[in-house]
Amino acid sequence: MTFVLWIGIIGTVIALAFAANAIRNLRISPFGHVANASRIHIPMAIAFVPLLWMIVAIKSL
Repeated sequence: MTFVLWIGIIGTVIALAFAANAIRNLRISPFGHVANASRIHIPMAIAFVPLLWMIVAIKSL
């Protein structure tokens, strides 16, 4: 496996961890600064993963 593929795998794991932590924080407290940050982190992680794999696919060519 190439280095670029490992970067994609590790980046995906980190993005999923950010999204899971954001969902956990929203369940604990739906109000305040932490909830607003969580609402921002979820779509950013969702947008990051496909972009990351698009870059991995282009770099692998």
